[in-house]
Amino acid sequence: MAKTSRDAHRHIRELSKLFSDANTVGSAMVEEFLKRKKERKYLKQSLRRLIEREFLVRDGEEFTPTAKGLIHFRKFQPTKRINPPTQVQWDRKWRLVSFDVPGCYSKKRDHIRSLLNEFNFYRLQKSVWICPSVISKKFWNILVKSDLDKYCKTMIVDIIEGDEDVKRYFKIVIGILLILFLPDLFSFF
Repeated sequence: MAKTSRDAHRHIRELSKLFSDANTVGSAMVEEFLKRKKERKYLKQSLRRLIEREFLVRDGEEFTPTAKGLIHFRKFQPTKRINPPTQVQWDRKWRLVSFDVPGCYSKKRDHIRSLLNEFNFYRLQKSVWICPSVISKKFWNILVKSDLDKYCKTMIVDIIEGDEDVKRYFKIVIGILLILFLPDLFSFF
């Protein structure tokens, strides 16, 4: 076992990063990864633990993450946005997702936050996130597969007081400009 539990967690994290990007990793790739590291013995031990805990399945010369493993390994991927915010065709309705996860499930709370961030939501408050467009099916599928949907509530809202920062974040053109030029538009007819 590693010298400390902190070392053991670091080794699990290193291996998790290796498996977070691939559906299947060959033994040769794992061996190459281990050769580049100083603590090969401890990393091999951590690899065995990932298999014992059913995060990975070894089938001959291949290591394949299980569904449980994919959820675990996803935590170690750098958070990236699906589509960076661009100017949005806004239907003047806000979609809010709020969540309440009990304190003992902090990893689930972190997973929900990283998903919301990944799908371009704006953090309105600690557990209230907002977006101006329809929430994607992909987002809901991940939430349901991860068994996190039971902690979330969604709302569709017409008006949010003080939403200027949110509009700026989503690059929503504010309608005041149109009202200012409206009389000039009708003078052409």
